[in-house]
Amino acid sequence: MNKIKKFVSKLLKDYFNDTDKKELIEILTTSLEEKVEDLVEQGTPIEEAIDRSIKEFGSTEDVLDAFSDQTSQLKSQMIKNRKSQFSFSIIAYLIIVGLVIFLNLTFIEFFKNFLWFVIVAIGLLFWPTIMAYRYYIIKK
Repeated sequence: MNKIKKFVSKLLKDYFNDTDKKELIEILTTSLEEKVEDLVEQGTPIEEAIDRSIKEFGSTEDVLDAFSDQTSQLKSQMIKNRKSQFSFSIIAYLIIVGLVIFLNLTFIEFFKNFLWFVIVAIGLLFWPTIMAYRYYIIKK
């Protein structure tokens, strides 16, 4: 029955908060275990019963349709979190790049007129870019 719990946990890994997820995992696991027990009583081997129950259970979308009110609330919360992460990454990027520019230009003679802040700015630009991508993907 451990296979069933792993399946349900994997099915819901990116959805719901921890409390709701635990409760939902318990409910769905119990439901699937009961189905397996029914199939075993009918003479199906246990491994085949588990695989058949999982196959007939459906996809994540089927489960989320059954809990549509929580799903819409979860999605709006995830959008808000991703927007906050994106905003934080932009602000942090600007602060870090500003500090690096200041240090590079202040000690320009020490660095022999090498403008290394450009390398840092380009390398660090991937952080806000990835946060923007995550935000726009969840927003769709």
